[in-house]
Amino acid sequence: MTSGLAGVDGCRSGWVVAWEGGVQVLPTFAYVLSRRFELALIDVPIGLLEVGSRRCDTEARSLIGERRSSVFPAPSRSLLRSRRYAGQCSVQLWNILEKIREVDASMKPALQRRVREAHPEVSFALLNGGPLRYPKKQAAGETERRLLLRPVFGEVPRVPGTARDDVLDAYVLLWSARRVLHGQERVLGSGERDGRRLKCEIVG
Repeated sequence: MTSGLAGVDGCRSGWVVAWEGGVQVLPTFAYVLSRRFELALIDVPIGLLEVGSRRCDTEARSLIGERRSSVFPAPSRSLLRSRRYAGQCSVQLWNILEKIREVDASMKPALQRRVREAHPEVSFALLNGGPLRYPKKQAAGETERRLLLRPVFGEVPRVPGTARDDVLDAYVLLWSARRVLHGQERVLGSGERDGRRLKCEIVG
């Protein structure tokens, strides 16, 4: 795999990485970083507040309309340190907390020049020109997303060991990475930073 642009989405066996030459599953975020992409957009919260809601999440929910439930509240840093579930967040958020820890452990402000947070439903809404009609887990939602991606990437392949929506999500983040490269991106939450000076923003 050569350097360039990438869209990255978490999956059961690691990370789905869509890049200009194809798509691959890498086992850890460290492997993703080792590929030395010029820019990788990843579907994981980067920049975590101690308390309160991130402005980028609020703006994302507003942008995607009926799909707003797909934007989970980003965990606080205190939640990130929790190792036992006691109802302190949704089960869905708890289930991806280890992925968030994995990325957060490597993130530094300088790294955000080439690893930035994105959200697939934000990217799909921008590609579509408005919020999508169907949830991505429904057959109609998968078809809706495949049809949007087809003029850009052709037929998005299915990758063994991944959920179908994981691959679609990675590809739409690659589309957003192209927008960033050409200065066409939309930035949600611009200007907000956490206690480690990490930007709390979503690009699409």
